[in-house]
Amino acid sequence: MTTYLSFGIGMCFLIAFMVMCHKKRSVPGVFVKSLTSVFFLLTATTGAFNNTAYPDVWRYAMLIVMGGVLGLMGDIYLDQKWLYPEHSDQYLYLGFTSFGIGHFFYMGAMCTHAKLGFKDMLIAFGIGVIITVINLVLEKPTKQRYGKFYAIVTVYCLVLGTMTGTALWAYVKTRQVSYLVYTIGAALFLLSDVILSPMYFAIKQDRNTTLNFVLNHTTYYLGQYLIALTPLLLVANG
Repeated sequence: MTTYLSFGIGMCFLIAFMVMCHKKRSVPGVFVKSLTSVFFLLTATTGAFNNTAYPDVWRYAMLIVMGGVLGLMGDIYLDQKWLYPEHSDQYLYLGFTSFGIGHFFYMGAMCTHAKLGFKDMLIAFGIGVIITVINLVLEKPTKQRYGKFYAIVTVYCLVLGTMTGTALWAYVKTRQVSYLVYTIGAALFLLSDVILSPMYFAIKQDRNTTLNFVLNHTTYYLGQYLIALTPLLLVANG
């Protein structure tokens, strides 16, 4: 019950943030957004506490929490980009880096529990390569220009794509409901970045609309919260 309560409170903070900041970012809005992130960490933590079916859940849950902490940091860095445009580039790099490292913790959680080996991770990496190539090919058709951020966009996309591939392959191998939920969460995370990309990199800089703002944050937080639910749903593997 506490896990779903934490989920619900987090969604309330998300709505409050979007109401406060859909036109312009503000320091109070960033604080409320940080609380939204805190509650997906609480969702993962309470999920581990409430999972009596799998005593070893904490090994998995702590890696999920660490990934979530880095996601929270990445979120804060990216919001500073809007609050302090004179340091926009630095905050963008910090945001991408924090999220990217966080995805390695997420992959570590899945690898240890789903017992994914080298060949399994090669498949996940292959999925990441496909997603990255599609993203780079679509740069011009979607009227974006990555410019000086081309390298970090490519690396980040590869890491995020591989994380999504890892979740999908973990579900294929284990058929656990937790990994089906994880895959949906990872796909929503990926979709949020698809929406965010033109907000940052559109040539005409005309994509930072209220609709994109709402869609980006809704898909991102739903993705993170679904990932945070997986410690509650986890059962012994093998």
